[in-house]
Amino acid sequence: MSKFRKVLYSIEEPMYVTLLILAITSYLGVTSIWSVDQSKIIMVATISSMIGILGPFIVEKILKIKFSIIVDIGVGIALLLSVFFGECLQFYYKIGSYDKFLHFFGTMMFSIFGYSIAKYFLKKSNNGNHQLLFSLIFGFFFAIAIEAMWEIYEFSFDSLFGTNMQKYIPDEFLDCINESGDYTCSISDIGEFYKTKEGHQYAAIDTMYDIVCDTLGSLCGVLICNLVFKYKPALQDKIIYKPTN
Repeated sequence: MSKFRKVLYSIEEPMYVTLLILAITSYLGVTSIWSVDQSKIIMVATISSMIGILGPFIVEKILKIKFSIIVDIGVGIALLLSVFFGECLQFYYKIGSYDKFLHFFGTMMFSIFGYSIAKYFLKKSNNGNHQLLFSLIFGFFFAIAIEAMWEIYEFSFDSLFGTNMQKYIPDEFLDCINESGDYTCSISDIGEFYKTKEGHQYAAIDTMYDIVCDTLGSLCGVLICNLVFKYKPALQDKIIYKPTN
């Protein structure tokens, strides 16, 4: 493991452990930093982040690829924007399009990541024909597949732990949900909302908008790869990875 990666992990891991401890104390009522519902989301997010930051290192060991430090920085920034700014500082709720921006940014990064993986292996098994095209197609669908798994992750934790990661509960009704996940607001108030077009589509709208942003982000990523790496192929080794000897 490189010296830079050790330094990066020594900063990131304690940060997420600290946030996890604060979320637990807030959930138990010892502190009042976040609501119970928000504390549950942060607990899940910080545990996932502690594993997620190890992603480049794990992929390196499996695929025998040497990633540049920029990949580690990209993963670190994505998690920081999502967990610390998005959930802990509640940018998801204070900035209307913040979640969509992260989906766009994330798939753009993953499409470049997927492109570089495909290009690496095609160099070994292909004589050069259509390497760029195949790599671009793989990168595009690789990013969308990763984000589809993310939606499954959000749905799973919402179902298992009663979180609201998919934003299927409107913000105005969050205070109406008790610890068992039951509504405590009047039936008439809830009924008035859910009989509207916005109400009966609410559970799907967030996910569908996420998928649209994912698709646009992935498309933007492969276009960047096509424009930059087609004319400056040496940048792949410098920016994304360095093949092992």
